Amino acid sequence: LGLVTIPSTSELLFGENVNGITLDVSGIDVQGTLRAGSESCRLDTPLTITLHGNRPTDIITNPRSPSYKGISVTGTVELHGKRYYRTWTRLAKTASPGDNFLLLQHPVNWEAGQEIVLITTAVKDSREWHQNEKITVESVGTPTQVGSIVYLTSTVEHSHIANSGYQAEVGLLSRMITIQGAEDDSEPTDPDPLNCNGNWNFGDSGSPCLNTELTGYGGHIMVHSGGTGYVEGVELFRMGQTNVLGRYPMHFHILANTCEDCYFRDSSV
Repeated sequence: LGLVTIPSTSELLFGENVNGITLDVSGIDVQGTLRAGSESCRLDTPLTITLHGNRPTDIITNPRSPSYKGISVTGTVELHGKRYYRTWTRLAKTASPGDNFLLLQHPVNWEAGQEIVLITTAVKDSREWHQNEKITVESVGTPTQVGSIVYLTSTVEHSHIANSGYQAEVGLLSRMITIQGAEDDSEPTDPDPLNCNGNWNFGDSGSPCLNTELTGYGGHIMVHSGGTGYVEGVELFRMGQTNVLGRYPMHFHILANTCEDCYFRDSSV
């Protein structure tokens, strides 16, 4: 689809479907209401909205409408995906290379197929040199000695420390609702080749290459001009538009006191 407009007198409501619902659009202009789930009845089956659109060559000097590769909200957006708890915890035991499981400090209700991030405990953490790992859940158990055990579909690549002074963090990336930029037109066309050097720090001289990663053009959500937004349980993936003012993954724009109870919570970006 192209641009979907929801008039001020109308509501676009997403129900549940065990096979999931997908919507591909160039943008959504929400003058009425865009709704998926509610605070008391959160969406329990997958919903994926993909935003399409190439980065205009003159985007810096000639801003496009908020509905271009975005969800522009001057009415109301209500997105309530399934509650996962906890979404952020720490290791209970050091994860070593080759391990296909993680021992966590807290119980979690994560599901098979969901993606999680295992945060580095190395001294250096940079774009060209890091040990953060994105891995996939195979299953979750609840042993008596720790909060939970998460089995993985692949093995851990680096050591992630858990000792009395510090424990690596583990976060849930996947959510039941996903808003994303399209794969073929969101990633930077000027990726960092990851081969530049700078000062020698902590045993490595690598440095991000200058004048790279400047053309990313993902989707965005903007609540503005008296709109209201209530968003929870949502994954924002390939979102935000590099060096474009006001085009952030999630943006409550100059709403003053008209959106005092609005929120963006329990989500990942």
